[in-house]
Amino acid sequence: MRYACLILSLLLWAQPSPPKGISRKAYELYLQAVRLAQARQETRALSVLDEALRLEPQYEDALILQGKLHISQKLYPQVKLVGHRLLNLRSVSPAGTAWGLYFLGKAYTAEMAYDSAEVIWRRFIIAAVGHMPRALQDEGAILLSQSKSAAELVRHPVPFRPKNMGPAVNSSAEEYLPSLTADGQRLFFTSRRPKPDQPVNPLRGYDEDLYWSEKSPQTGTWLEAQRMPAPINSTQNEGAAFFSADGQWAFITLCDRTEGLGSCDIYFSELRGRTWSEPKNLGPNINSPHWESHPSLTHDRKRLYFASGRPGGMGGSDIWYSEWQNGQWQKPINLGPPINTPGDEYSPMIAADGQTLYFASNYHPGMGGQDLFVTYLTDTGWTTPRNLGYPLNTPADEQTLCIDAHGRIAYIALVRPEGLGKEDIYEFEVWEGIRPKLAATYVRGRVIDAGNRTPLSAYVAVIDIETKDTIRALRSNEVTGEFLLSLPLGRRYGLFAEAKGYLFYSGHFDLSTTDTAYHLIIPMEKLQIGARLVLRNIFFDFDKATLRPESEVELTEVIRLLRDNPRWRVEVQGHTDSIGSAAYNQKLSQQRAESVRDYLTQKGISPTRITARGYGASRPIGDNRTEAGRALNRRTEIIFIGTD
Repeated sequence: MRYACLILSLLLWAQPSPPKGISRKAYELYLQAVRLAQARQETRALSVLDEALRLEPQYEDALILQGKLHISQKLYPQVKLVGHRLLNLRSVSPAGTAWGLYFLGKAYTAEMAYDSAEVIWRRFIIAAVGHMPRALQDEGAILLSQSKSAAELVRHPVPFRPKNMGPAVNSSAEEYLPSLTADGQRLFFTSRRPKPDQPVNPLRGYDEDLYWSEKSPQTGTWLEAQRMPAPINSTQNEGAAFFSADGQWAFITLCDRTEGLGSCDIYFSELRGRTWSEPKNLGPNINSPHWESHPSLTHDRKRLYFASGRPGGMGGSDIWYSEWQNGQWQKPINLGPPINTPGDEYSPMIAADGQTLYFASNYHPGMGGQDLFVTYLTDTGWTTPRNLGYPLNTPADEQTLCIDAHGRIAYIALVRPEGLGKEDIYEFEVWEGIRPKLAATYVRGRVIDAGNRTPLSAYVAVIDIETKDTIRALRSNEVTGEFLLSLPLGRRYGLFAEAKGYLFYSGHFDLSTTDTAYHLIIPMEKLQIGARLVLRNIFFDFDKATLRPESEVELTEVIRLLRDNPRWRVEVQGHTDSIGSAAYNQKLSQQRAESVRDYLTQKGISPTRITARGYGASRPIGDNRTEAGRALNRRTEIIFIGTD
C-alpha cells in the first residue's frame, strides 16, 4: 500500500514535459510504467522501465520507480543495483541520494548484512530530511535500531525446524492466516488459489477465500483442503478469519462491503447444525470507519482481540480487545504498551490459556520487517514482548501463527524456496522458550438422549472446582450433539450439560497431574420416575461424611434443578466400594447421603422432598478389583421417585 501511494504521487505531480536532459520517448515510457504500476501490473511496468532506462540511463525518476517495484516484488539483488546506480548518477539530486540509500539499506537488511545496513541507515537518516516522506524516514530509523537487535538474534538462533504441510494444504498460490480447533484436528486458513467458478482478476489475481483441512483419524495426515461453503465464501474477498476452539463460530474479515463501517470490518457467522449463518457485521462496538482485521477469540469466548488502524492508538495499526458482557461486545480497549508501539502491530493470536499472546510487529527489536513476538499476562500486566527468534523470524514479513492447545505444535505462513507457492503453511514443534504460559488439553463430546440415543443440543459448562469460576460455556451442535472445548492443565474441573426436560449430566476432570484428552458420550436422562442423577463432583473428607468445599459447585446445580422442578421428590443415595466390612460401608454410605440431604435442606429445599439412604457396596457399577472400578463405585446419586 505504501508503494502504491508513492507511485500515485509520481503520476499526479508528473511534469507536463520531460525533465531537462530526458527525451520525450523515455518520459512517455516512464508515465506508461507508472500507470501499469498503479494497475498492479508490476512485471509489465518493469519491462517498460527497462526500455526507458536503456534510452536514458541517467533517468533518476525511472530508477526510483524501478527500485520501488523491485522492493514490492522482493527482488533485493536488483534493489541493491538500483541503489548503487542512483548514487553513481552524474548529477543525482538530494532526493535521488536519499532514495539510493533507502534502496541499499533495504537490500542489506534483506540480505542480513546488518553491519553494512547500519552504516547505510545512519547516512539515510541524515540525507532523507526534507527529501523523503515522513513514513519512510521513520522506517529508516526503525531499521537502524533493528540492525543491532537482528545481528544479536542471528548469533543466537532458535531450534526452528519448519515442515511444509504439503499439497493437501498448500497450493501454487498463497496460503496464510491459519486457525486451529482445540483438538488440533481441523485447520482453517486463507488462500488465493484458483477457483473453477470464478475467473481470475487481471489486476489482483484470485480473490481470497477460506479453506479447511482435517487430519485423518487413521493416519494422522492432513486431508485435501476444502473450500468453505457459502455463505462463508462468496464472489468477493473473505480472509483473515478466526474460528473458535470448537470450530462452531467464525470471525471473518470482509472488506469494501456496502453494509461495512470502514474499509475492512470483522463479521460473525455461526455453524447451526451443518450450515453456516450469513456473516453479520459485529457493529460499531468492534468496527469503525477505519480498518479492522485479524480477530482472535479467547477459548472461554469472553474476549476478542483484533488489529485496527482506528484513531486513539499508539501507531499505524494497534492491537485492541473487547469484552463480551451483557450479551454484547463492549467498546474496545487499546492494549497499550508494552505491546503496541508507534509502528504497526498485527495478527494477535491468544493461546488456549488466555494468558499468552502472539502477535506481529515491525517496531519491536527484530529482524527488519514484520516479526512475531510473544507476551504473557501477569498480575501487573503484559510482559515485555519477546522476539520468537531467528530463523523463525527473518528480514521478510512473518506475521501469521497459531499454536495448538497443548502448546506443542504451531502453524505458520512462510515464503520459502522449497515452498509450493508464494506463501505456504508450515508446522513446527514449539520449543520451551516460546510456549504458552499454561498448557491445555481438550474435551470432545457428543450429547445424546439416554433412551433413544439421538443427538441433543445442550448447554455445556465447565467450572473450576476450587475457584467456582465458569471457564468454558457453549452449546452442543443442534444437529450432531457434538461439542469441543479446551481445558488448561493443573486444575480440577466439573463439567455440566443441561437440556430442557432432562436431568443435568455431571462429569469430572482432574488435570492437576495429567494432560489426558477426553472423548465422551454424554447420555442425558429425561426427568421421569426412576431417573438417576450421578453426582461426580461430590467430595468428602477421607473416611468421613464431611462434605468438602469443592462439592458446592455440583450441589448448587442440584439445588437449581430441584427449584426448577418443585413437585418432584428424590432419594439421595450413598454408595461405597467393597473395601472394609459391609456394616462399616453401610454406615458410611448412610452418613454421606444424609450429609448431602442436610446441605440441600439448609439451602431451602423442603425436607419432605428428600430422603437419604445408604447402600454400602451392594450396588457396584465398576469392578471392585481395580482402583478405577472402585472409584466409580464410590459415588452419590439422586433418584427421582415421584411427584406430589
